[in-house]
Amino acid sequence: MKKIEQKIDEAFTDTFLLPREKAVTNFLMDVLSSKYKFREDDKKIEVISLYYYASSPLSALFALPNYEYYSTDKTVQIAELHLKEHSLEDYSPMDVQELCKKVLDENTIDYSAYLNEGGQLDYANYWENQFGLESDFLMSCWKNAKEKTQSKMLGFLESSDGESGMFDLDNNYVLPFDVDLDEYLQSHGFIIEKEV
Repeated sequence: MKKIEQKIDEAFTDTFLLPREKAVTNFLMDVLSSKYKFREDDKKIEVISLYYYASSPLSALFALPNYEYYSTDKTVQIAELHLKEHSLEDYSPMDVQELCKKVLDENTIDYSAYLNEGGQLDYANYWENQFGLESDFLMSCWKNAKEKTQSKMLGFLESSDGESGMFDLDNNYVLPFDVDLDEYLQSHGFIIEKEV
C-alpha cells in the first residue's frame, strides 16, 4: 500500500503542485520584498499571516499583517493570489479522485469495493496525503521566496476557517492551539513590538 500512496503522491505533485510553484513563489517574493503596501504609514511589517482557502488550499492565497501584532484598522491592502489569473484552474475533489483512479488503474489495483452507487471512489482507503502535500508545498515556496529575497519577515500559514491551526512557515512547525504566538516567538529569540 505504501508504494501506491507514493505513486499517488508523485502524480498529485506533478499534476497539481509543480505547475503552481512559480506563481506561488513569485507571489511570496512580492510579499516579502514589500511590493504590497499593507499600510499607509511606514511601519515595518515583521510578521505576516498567509491564509489559504480551507476547502481548496491552492485556489487562492492571501497575505496580510499578523493581527496579533498589527492593528486591523491600519491595514489598507491585502495581498491576493488567485491562480486562475495565472491560467491555473482549480482542482476539485473530483479531479483528485480521477487522478487516484488513474494511478490505481495503471497499477492494476481493484478498487471496485470502494466505489459508491454513483461510481465515485472514496480514495481515503488508498491515499490521505493531500493536505500534507499542499501545506509542505506552500512551506517550500515560502522558503524559496525567503532565500531569493533574503527577507527576515516571519510568516504563519493559516486556513480560512481556522480549523487547521497555525503553521510556522520558517520552522515547519504546527503551533498547538493553546500556545500563545508572542510567547512562541520569544522562545525563538524574536521580540516584536505589538501595536495592539
